[in-house]
Amino acid sequence: MNFSTLPLALIDELSSSILNSTNSEFIREKLNLILDHYQVINYEFQYDSAFWRARKCNDQNGFDNTSELGPPPTHLTREGRLNEINDPILYTSTNKFSVLNEINANEGDYIHTVAYKQKADHTICCATIGETTHINRWGSGLTSETVGDLLIEFMKNMPHDFGKSFVFTDAFLSSLLKDENAKHTNYIHSRILANLIFSRNPKLDAIAYSGVALESSRNYAIKPSSAERSLQMEASFVLKITKKYKYGMYDFQIIKNAEGIEFDGKFIW
Repeated sequence: MNFSTLPLALIDELSSSILNSTNSEFIREKLNLILDHYQVINYEFQYDSAFWRARKCNDQNGFDNTSELGPPPTHLTREGRLNEINDPILYTSTNKFSVLNEINANEGDYIHTVAYKQKADHTICCATIGETTHINRWGSGLTSETVGDLLIEFMKNMPHDFGKSFVFTDAFLSSLLKDENAKHTNYIHSRILANLIFSRNPKLDAIAYSGVALESSRNYAIKPSSAERSLQMEASFVLKITKKYKYGMYDFQIIKNAEGIEFDGKFIW
């Protein structure tokens, strides 16, 4: 890994100017400058557990087809946290409670939940933002042990001032991706950052980022083409939220569970 960074005073000034702006051209220009001096960590992985996705539905019947749970059609795609208009993305999490929190599930809501599993021998090339910050604060990462060990070794050998700038940059970029108030500015900072990361790294399948609703949960924004190639839907069920607790905890009742999926994507109940 080859790392570079901007002086701390400069990156501090840039971060403030970016946060205070809603001009897309200005934000893109300044984020490009930061990314010129920041190494986006990417790695290939094979995940054994589920990628969860959930949508609120009108009643206990849920949705009819898998297409209604996957990424939206291009022409219906609005701007999102990590996607531009008409540029769909599949948002998932490795924590099923996190997806309930992300959609602001409340008592009485019916939720159609699906679990994707990664196909055998199909790796996902993933970028991660915030790993350096997590290691600096907690001594370990949230991704693979190998990535964490490599980062720890590199960080040990960094000059003090360089290390501060390096961690600051990572913390700032991570904060853009998980900003709880981003919807108030139409996600302009996080979606421009995600667009730049994907554009600069065309082989990427996904971006991993810390959970917005549940801190330190792992969320994955996956390109639709990559999801189609590497993931398959293995479980689908409709649940009803019976109790919502603080700190991302829920009680729920499973109302119906799909027995399978037809060739055209229709759920078999």
